[in-house]
Amino acid sequence: MSSSLACSVCNKTQSQETDIKRCGRCRDRFYCGRDCQVSDWPTHKRTCGAVAPRSTNAPRTPMWYDKYRKCRDGSFHEGDLELITWSCVESESGIEMGWGNCDIEESADLKEKFENEYKGDQQKLFRYWPRAFRWTCCGMDAELRCCDHHGSGSKPCTCDFCRMGKPLPDSIYNEKNSSRLGLKLRRGPDPRSFKPSRARKAEAMRSLFGLQM
Repeated sequence: MSSSLACSVCNKTQSQETDIKRCGRCRDRFYCGRDCQVSDWPTHKRTCGAVAPRSTNAPRTPMWYDKYRKCRDGSFHEGDLELITWSCVESESGIEMGWGNCDIEESADLKEKFENEYKGDQQKLFRYWPRAFRWTCCGMDAELRCCDHHGSGSKPCTCDFCRMGKPLPDSIYNEKNSSRLGLKLRRGPDPRSFKPSRARKAEAMRSLFGLQM
């Protein structure tokens, strides 16, 4: 099965005959057409207003996830925290991940927990299963607590490759997983990140732990 955006209701995937579109208001749900969008509204309306529509002229509305933006290394996420509602077959493991970025066999239970027990409250779901969300600035799932934005952020990227002055290797950049699906991310390197001392340290540490250079 190939990785693709899928309708949040019927799971129909993107194709020449089917154009999968996001909810125009919150951008968190995907639909293959009006019928599925209308049928999903009784459930979706609980959370649709949680994400304000974008406007270039209006000030940004504070979001519940703003307090989770800071990473362990001191960097910050500058994108949105997005609930993963699509399926994806991971290229490295071959495992199919479903709604909420969990094993496809468990995704229906997680979705039911979100809709019925948490009443569509994304913050409660985040506390229970942060991997259900991804940051749109870097394609990292929220459990990882880092932001490898490779030059798209206001501050220098802190990843090893940018510090070494190298772009991401093909095996990493082309890897398919749920948290990166559909995003157009930079490959780097971020020229602001390179310093000889940082490059030597990053190379030494990656060599020590047998990581890809």
